[in-house]
Amino acid sequence: MNPEDLVARLAPVRIPESFARFGLQDALAAIALGLVVALLLASLLRRVTVRRHRPADRARASIAELRAGDPRERIAGLARLLRAQGGTVPEGPSAALYDPRATIDATELERAVLDAARRR
Repeated sequence: MNPEDLVARLAPVRIPESFARFGLQDALAAIALGLVVALLLASLLRRVTVRRHRPADRARASIAELRAGDPRERIAGLARLLRAQGGTVPEGPSAALYDPRATIDATELERAVLDAARRR
């Protein structure tokens, strides 16, 4: 007996008629599964394609914002940025932060902030 004859002698598969029909519930279930898969893919794609800002770019933007303000507030803000980046304020500007009569060169602090941001 060859395989074709054996398959021909097998009885047809018998399932209830309600299982064999494709109805409204089946269509709704397929749509729901499609929406779940689409949401999962969208969240995955969002995580993969989100724009990441480098710490140095954020530091430059913060420095630019500080330039528009009061010079004393600018120096304090630069020191705060430097500490947030994990750096320490150099000795000269550190002592001058507490002396209102002292003049501080902000470019040295800006350079220190950018160097600390690049190291991150």
